[in-house]
Amino acid sequence: MNTTASALARKTKSIGVSFVARKDRTRNQTGIATEANLAAIGLLATALLLGGCFPRAAGPRLQHFYDEAPQAGDPAPRFELHDLDGQLVALDDLLGERPVVLQLGSHTCPVYRYRRFWMERIYEDFSDRVEFLLIYTTEAHPVGSNSPYVEREWVPRINRKGSRWPQSTSDEDRSQHAKKSRDQLEIVLPMVVDSFDNSVWQAYGRAPSPAFVLDAQGQVVESMVWIDPKKIRQALTKLLATPK
Repeated sequence: MNTTASALARKTKSIGVSFVARKDRTRNQTGIATEANLAAIGLLATALLLGGCFPRAAGPRLQHFYDEAPQAGDPAPRFELHDLDGQLVALDDLLGERPVVLQLGSHTCPVYRYRRFWMERIYEDFSDRVEFLLIYTTEAHPVGSNSPYVEREWVPRINRKGSRWPQSTSDEDRSQHAKKSRDQLEIVLPMVVDSFDNSVWQAYGRAPSPAFVLDAQGQVVESMVWIDPKKIRQALTKLLATPK
């Protein structure tokens, strides 16, 4: 095993055990981890090993992001969207007192699925001082139709049975996708659903899984073409340390 692989293995073991201790402390009488715990370790190990392979910069298909998405110093585009209970949520309602983290994504995007572990940790650490909102958008890699990013069907090999979904066909259908994704992945972040005309996805740069950190006045502090939990944590730490 090379040095990088060894480091990943050590990190996987450390964080995986921590994750299990936090999510499920149940042990059998011999002190051996239950099957549920072992499954959780395996799932997180996969996420850790794959996390290093996921992109952090825009490739050729996403160069438009830097021209179309709000960048640091820009005002965040305002929106009103329905949450999973059908209630309207406006960005303006979240602003004024706290910084805001916006994450966009869809279930068929592997980055959205596997970086949720890190986002859950950030949410747990900052949700008493920061507003979070996950915006469910058009499917990045639908089965049976073109991807929004190439003019053909594009389903990554990592997308297996539980993540091989068709494109949504209406507002209601997209809402059902969002609910299914929340339940399947046990997502803890508050979630709203982009309208079927994809207006928010377009306003925020037409990327599969971007993220934005806003200050309390709605100005973009950090703009990421791919969600980057490390950058989010650093930006929030800096914002919260700045006197109002």
